[in-house]
Amino acid sequence: MLNRILSILFLLLSFASTAQKKQVVLSVTPKDAEVGETVVITVETNIKGEIALDNLPSSFSYGASSGSQMYQRMDYGTGKVITFYSISQSGVITKPGTYKIGPAYVKSRGRAHASNTVNLTVSKKTPMSNGTITQAMLNEPAFGVVQTSKSTIYEGESVVVSAKIYAKYQPTNIYNYNSFVQAKALESHSLSRSVRLKVHEEVFRGINYFAFEHDKHVVFPLGTGNFEFGPYTVDVLQGPNGYTVTSNNIAIRIKPLPPNPPSDFIGGVGQFTIERQLDTTEIKQGDVFVMLIIIEGTGNIQNILAPTLQLPKGFLIYGDPVVSENITYGARGAEGIVSYEYNVQVSSYGELKFPTTTVSYFDPDIEQYVQVGTEENTIKVTPDENFITSENSDKSNSDEALLELIPELRKKKEIRFKDTLYGSPVFWSGVSVPVLCAFFFLIFTRRREQSSDKIEARQIIRQKDKELGDFVNKGKSLIESDPNDEFFSSIEAGLRKAFEVKMNVQQERILGKTEVSEFLTSSGEIALSDRVQKLFRTCEESRYAYGAMDGLRKPSFDEFTSILKALKL
Repeated sequence: MLNRILSILFLLLSFASTAQKKQVVLSVTPKDAEVGETVVITVETNIKGEIALDNLPSSFSYGASSGSQMYQRMDYGTGKVITFYSISQSGVITKPGTYKIGPAYVKSRGRAHASNTVNLTVSKKTPMSNGTITQAMLNEPAFGVVQTSKSTIYEGESVVVSAKIYAKYQPTNIYNYNSFVQAKALESHSLSRSVRLKVHEEVFRGINYFAFEHDKHVVFPLGTGNFEFGPYTVDVLQGPNGYTVTSNNIAIRIKPLPPNPPSDFIGGVGQFTIERQLDTTEIKQGDVFVMLIIIEGTGNIQNILAPTLQLPKGFLIYGDPVVSENITYGARGAEGIVSYEYNVQVSSYGELKFPTTTVSYFDPDIEQYVQVGTEENTIKVTPDENFITSENSDKSNSDEALLELIPELRKKKEIRFKDTLYGSPVFWSGVSVPVLCAFFFLIFTRRREQSSDKIEARQIIRQKDKELGDFVNKGKSLIESDPNDEFFSSIEAGLRKAFEVKMNVQQERILGKTEVSEFLTSSGEIALSDRVQKLFRTCEESRYAYGAMDGLRKPSFDEFTSILKALKL
C-alpha cells in the first residue's frame, strides 16, 4: 500500500515538474520613441484563448493590426514543441511623456491571465536642420531641402536624415523620386511607415507653403571627417501637372572616437547593458552547459563585436557562439538585443567561480568610454572518476588561471627499488607507464572529439531550426504582399529546411525533393509524402504566375504549417 502511494506521488510530482508554464508576454518596440514615431505592441502567449489589448493610452493613435497569429517553437530544455499565439498593434503616440503599456489579458476557460507591463518613453519630435536655403530657391514654385537631426556626431553614431519639400501649390502626388541616400560610405535604414503624402500648411520666412516630409532614414555614416547628403530630385505633382525639384546639400561632421579605448571595447556607440545566464549551476564533471551572454541597448548595436571571454581554468568552449539578434531601427538608432550562446565543458570539479564578463562602449552623451559587467557566478561540479582530464592537476591557482595554460597529463609518483633494474618492477613500470599514458591519452582525445562532434551537430540543427522559424515568419508576413515569387520561394525554402531538421542533415546543401519523398515513404508516411510533393509543385508553378494565383497563398501557408505540425517541428 505504501509503495502504491509513493508511486502515485512520484507521478504527480513528475507531471508538475514537466507541466508547461503559462506565459503572457507583452513587448513594445522601440521602448524609447519620439512623438509621431511608429511603435509596435506585441502580445505573445502559450495559452489558447482570446487576447485582449484594449487599455492603451488615450494619446495612442491606432495603426495597422496583425490579427491573431499562431506558430510553434522547440523547447530545447524539454524537447517539446510549444504552440504560441500572438497579436501585434502598431500606432503612434501624439504627446510626449512616459506611458505604462499593459497589462494585456488572455481569457481562457473562464480565467483571465495578465501579462507584464512595459514603460514607453516618448520624447518631443527631434528638431531637424534644413541647411542653407538661398533666395533663388524661395523664388521657385517649389523647393526641397535635406534635413538632419544633428550637425556633428561621433564615428559609429547615428543621425536622422529626411527630405522636406515646400510648395506654393497643394501637392497631390510625387513622381521620379531619386533619394539623397546613394551608394556612399553609409549604412541606412528607412523610418518611413507610409507612402501617402501628409501635407500640412506651414509659414516659412513669411511665406505660406504646403509642406511635407519624405524618405526619412536613420543613417550610420562610415569613417570620419565631413560627410555630405544630397541632393535629391523629385517631380512634385498637382494632378497631372507638376514641377521638378532639385534639393540643396547638407554636410555633417563626424568626429573620431577618443584614443586608447579599453581592452574590452566592443565597438558600441550609445548606451548598453550586459547580462549572463547559465542553464544550470550544478553539473557533473565532463558535462556541458549552455552560457548565454545578452547585450541590450540603443545606438549601433547591430555592429557590435562579440565580447572577449576570460574563463577560469577547467572550462572549455566548443566552437563559435550561436548569435541571435532582435533589432529595430528608430530615431535613436538601432535598439534591441544581441545574444551569444556558448557551449561550455567543465573539466574541473568543486565550487568553481565564474568571474564577471565585462564590455566597454562609448557614450556620446557624456563623451566617455563606459564599462559594464555581469554578476559573478558559482558552479557546483561533482567529480566523475570516469572522466579523464587533460589539465594540470595542480589546482592552487584555478580561480585565476585562464584557458591559455598548456594542458599536461596527470603526474605519476616515482617509485625507486634497490634491486636489479632488469626484470624488476622499476623496469616493467618504465615499459608500461608510457604505453598506458598513450592509451589514456588516445581515449581522452577520442572522447573529446566525440563530445565536440555532438555539440557541433546540435548547434547546426539548432541553427537550422531557427532558420525554419524565420521562413515561417517571413511567409506569414508575405501572405498579403504583392510579389508571388518571394512568398512561394520562402515557403519552398522553409519546406526544405524543415526536412533538413527532421532528417538531421548537417551538411550545407540543397535537399532534393526525391530525398524527401524517399524519407517519408520509407517511414510509411505515403499520404504526407503526397501532400509535400503537391506543395512543392504549387510553389514552383505559382512563383511566376504574376498575381494570377494570389488566392493560393493563404491555403499554401496553412498547408505548410500543417505539414510542420505533422512532422512535430
